[in-house]
Amino acid sequence: MQFEFSLDKLKKHNKKMIAVDLDSTLLRADKTVSDYTTEILERCKIDGHLVVFATARSECECKEYSDLINPHAIISNRGAIVKLGNEIIHRATVDIETSNQMIKMLINNPNVGFLTVLTEKSYLKNISADEHDPIWGEYIPDGYTDFSTDINVETYKISAEIFDEATAGEIVSAFPHVNAVRFSGENWYSYAHKSVSKWEGIKALAAYIGFNIKDVIAFGDDFSDIEMVRECGIGVAVGNAIPEVIAVADIICDTNDNDGVAKWLEANI
Repeated sequence: MQFEFSLDKLKKHNKKMIAVDLDSTLLRADKTVSDYTTEILERCKIDGHLVVFATARSECECKEYSDLINPHAIISNRGAIVKLGNEIIHRATVDIETSNQMIKMLINNPNVGFLTVLTEKSYLKNISADEHDPIWGEYIPDGYTDFSTDINVETYKISAEIFDEATAGEIVSAFPHVNAVRFSGENWYSYAHKSVSKWEGIKALAAYIGFNIKDVIAFGDDFSDIEMVRECGIGVAVGNAIPEVIAVADIICDTNDNDGVAKWLEANI
């Protein structure tokens, strides 16, 4: 992945940073990206705009789409890692001791099902190959574990299938320097360092390259997108977004299945 641009040219010609969520925003319900959307994003790059993924997925979970679209930067793990080209410019982790305490608290709770833990060099899970949902694709590497032994590295993200909201809240109460975001329509919660958010990732990227936040356009649909949609220069909710995202958006575009992001970009950018 190469990153080439002139900041002076960007400012002079009023170019934008396009920060787009993946699931249920850029991706259709079947997890594909249309040829039309791919073409529009390529045209945006050719025209000098910056294309950035801002996703709760890990970078390896984005590979299919980053290979297809080749974004300038990827804000992954809900903002825990910001990568510009091949350079990590921002990272936020949960320390080893806290990570192990959280894992134990989760794995021993009867209201918790599957558990995944992302570190810098591994993706651990108590999900066997024949249990994971095929819609996740084949990007999940071999990292099955029962979490009976401690991990010895910091974590970027701990995601848990939790069947009641009270249990999910107990984790944050027990570890005040950790935050949690729920995925709408699912029983999955993502835990990370309390400083982690897509909005913080966007700010870190903008500061690194000297880009004005008012020139950032953010597209989203879910709880982890609320802050960036609200705070960026232009916040766009896709038509299928949850009410909380629509409430803070400046603009509502068409749905993800109807290429809402691409249609808006073609008409306005």
